Amino acid sequence: RLFWLVLIVVSIYFSVVLSFVSWERYQSKSTVVAIEKDHYYWNTSMPSLTICPLKRIYRPYLLNYCSKNGITKEEDQAELFDFLESLANSTFINFENIKHSDNVDSLLDVLQIQPENYMKIIYNLTRDLTRLDDTELRVRTQSNLEFLRTHQTLTEYGICYTTNSFISSNLTASLLLTGRELPLDDFYSTRTVHNVRYGNLFDGDITYSFIGFEPPITIFYHSPYETLNIAKYQPLTNEAHEYETFSIEIVTTKDFKEDTTISQRGCRFHYESNLTHYSIYTKGICLQECRIQLAYKLCGCIPHFYPNPGPRAKKVCHYKQLIKCFPRYQKLFLEFKQDINDKKGIPCYCEQNCVDSKVIIEHRQVLKQTQKLIGSIGGLIVVKRYPLVRFSRQLLFTFTDLLVSIGGTAGFFLGFSVLGMVEILYFFTLRLLWYIVGRR
Repeated sequence: RLFWLVLIVVSIYFSVVLSFVSWERYQSKSTVVAIEKDHYYWNTSMPSLTICPLKRIYRPYLLNYCSKNGITKEEDQAELFDFLESLANSTFINFENIKHSDNVDSLLDVLQIQPENYMKIIYNLTRDLTRLDDTELRVRTQSNLEFLRTHQTLTEYGICYTTNSFISSNLTASLLLTGRELPLDDFYSTRTVHNVRYGNLFDGDITYSFIGFEPPITIFYHSPYETLNIAKYQPLTNEAHEYETFSIEIVTTKDFKEDTTISQRGCRFHYESNLTHYSIYTKGICLQECRIQLAYKLCGCIPHFYPNPGPRAKKVCHYKQLIKCFPRYQKLFLEFKQDINDKKGIPCYCEQNCVDSKVIIEHRQVLKQTQKLIGSIGGLIVVKRYPLVRFSRQLLFTFTDLLVSIGGTAGFFLGFSVLGMVEILYFFTLRLLWYIVGRR
């Protein structure tokens, strides 16, 4: 009897342990990233561009704003313009360049402009260059005779313009600052418009032009599934730039979304946001939230260019705090490291995007004298080469596999089966109930 008791205990022990191993595998190791090579069937998305013009404040709007609020001196108007323009162009790399004076403080008091209103004032004094009445002067994106949708977006570099993006409609300045989406532009009602331009092996060379800007500008290139990364800041330019690009995508299978949880796959789709300041998720936006938390921890406030929704709103920095506190921690904010020797850095855990692309610049060149030729500058994306492989997230160990694994383990060690489980349930429920009723 003792031998059989020990044998049963050991069998139950190993059955439970191996069942938990199977459960752990299902929870954390059930997905894989596979390599696909059937490139003849793929449509690959082109990279996205975000362009930030240095001339943001529209002077006629500012003069009208000043006249309505009793600021009539030209010197005061000019000083307020310089302050707001430098504030609109400020970010982690240049907060110390904000132009200020005692007179600026007096003007802000007269206008009752509080730090939490900085970004709304800048937005109201900035023209939406994608909606100018003159269609030849507006910011637009053309691919042959077709157009790509372009949005005025709120970024870590203030108000910029993004094209060929899956997520830019959720990051518009209007939506993040006023909570309202702008109506569709009538300009595109009679034209062929795409949110994102795709290409495949049979399309050959494809291109799009993002134009309509006055110099100087800063051009960011990134994945169409992402937003700009301020840590990869590009220097200002007075000329248009052409980028010959190559992209490698990571995609998912059809059942991947429904059959997995976030903890299982270790990545998030855009609609699975766990962020407090943004309604969508990308790894880049998650890093922005890490900067928000870090800024609040180190400086006691956050920069003005972040969306700051009501219920969880944080204190917005006064411009003097931006000048005083943030330059000291510039590298920490951009790279989450104190210096080169800081290998651990500041912890900022952000899951990968489930669907994304890696953008590689194979060649770039400056297109000189573009403004004289077409009246504006911008960015040009060219794709001449397509990927021969891509990555695919797939579910390898399903819930059915989990049941089979646990059932096989129980059957091997205990002789247990699904039929045996049904019999146990039967005897301790219906059979027991009938026995009690029969006895009564």
